[in-house]
Amino acid sequence: MAQTKVASSKSATASIKYGRDGKDKDTSEKKCIAMSGINCDPSNAEYEFGVVRKAFNKAKNEGKDIQAHLIEQSFKGRDIYPFEVNQMGYELAERLNKELGGGFQAVVYTHGNTNNYHNHIVFNAVNLEDGHKYHCYQEKKIVERINDAIVREHGYPVIEKNKERGTSVTIKEQKLKDKGEYVWKDDLRERIDKAFEKTKDSLHFDLERFKAHLTDLGVNIRERFNQKQQITRFSYDFIDQDGKQRVTREKNLGVDYGAEGIKYGLEQERKSYEQFKQQSGFTPSPAGRTADIEIPESRDSIQQYAGQVLDARIRDAGNERTQREPRTRDEHSHQRKQSTQDRTPKDHSVKSKQNRQHDRGGLER
Repeated sequence: MAQTKVASSKSATASIKYGRDGKDKDTSEKKCIAMSGINCDPSNAEYEFGVVRKAFNKAKNEGKDIQAHLIEQSFKGRDIYPFEVNQMGYELAERLNKELGGGFQAVVYTHGNTNNYHNHIVFNAVNLEDGHKYHCYQEKKIVERINDAIVREHGYPVIEKNKERGTSVTIKEQKLKDKGEYVWKDDLRERIDKAFEKTKDSLHFDLERFKAHLTDLGVNIRERFNQKQQITRFSYDFIDQDGKQRVTREKNLGVDYGAEGIKYGLEQERKSYEQFKQQSGFTPSPAGRTADIEIPESRDSIQQYAGQVLDARIRDAGNERTQREPRTRDEHSHQRKQSTQDRTPKDHSVKSKQNRQHDRGGLER
C-alpha cells in the first residue's frame, strides 16, 4: 500500500518550501493539500528549524552541511482520504522521532498532484532539546518497519519486500540486469555474501575472519573511520570478470554491505547459534558419555551432531537400566539368603508352632 524512500538535504529551507509551496508544472496549482508538524509550525518551519540550528551552532552552512533528513512516503492510487494519508505520515514521523530519543522537529506535507498520494516528511538535522545531530543507523529498514506497522493498523495491505540482503541498485544497473548482462556490483555483492556465509559456517563470528575470507575471494577492504559519526566505513576494490579494476564505497552496495551492517549480521548469527545450542542440547558431554562423538566444525553438521547426541543419551540411559536391574535382583537374592542363614533352628521351630496355632484358631472359628 505504501512505499518509503529516505534521503538527506543540505538545504532545509529548500526541502520545506518544495513540500509546502511547490506547484504543479501543468496546472500551476499547489501540490500540498494537507500539512502537519511535530515540535514546530509547518507553515513557518524553515524559520523555526533555522533558529534551532543557530542556537546550537550546528549545520548552519546551507549547501555544505546536512541540514535536514527526508522521507518520502508514497501510497498506491487515490482510493484513500488525503487527510488519512497525512495522518499516517504524521504517525511515521512521530514514532521515528521517539526511536531517535525525541526532541526533533519534523513536518509532513501531503501532495495530491499525481495519481498517487504521497507525503514529504522533513526532519531538522539538529535536536531541539539537546542539540545533538540526527543519526539513525539502518534508517531505511527502521522507516520501512514503522511504515508497515502503521499501514496495517489503518487496515491496508503491506507491500511485500524483497527478502534478499539490502541492496542499492541504480536504474542503469537494473536495465543491465533485466537484459541478463553482467553487473560488476552484483559480482562484488555475491563475493561479499560468500565471505559472510563462510564466516558464519566456520562458527567464528568475527570481522577479521570475514575479511580473510573476502581476501581469498579477490576483494580488498579499505577501512576509514568517520570521526564525526564515530563509525567505520568500508570501501571495496577488486578485478571484475572483464579485467577492470573496480573501486566503490559501501553506500553504493546497500546498507547490509557496509561495516556496521556486516558486524550486525555476524552478531545476529552468533546469537542465533547460541540459542540453537541451548535448545538442541549442544553442550560438552560429561566424562564417559558420548565422548566418542566428534564435535562439528561447521554449521552444516550441527543437526546431525545433535541427533547423535540424543541417540547416545538414549543408549546410555538404556545401558544404565540394563546394568542396574540384574544388580538389584542379585542384591535381593543375597538378602534373602543372608536372612535364611541368620535364622536358628529354634527360630524355625517357634515360627512353625505359631503358624500351626494360627491355623487351628482359624478352623475353630
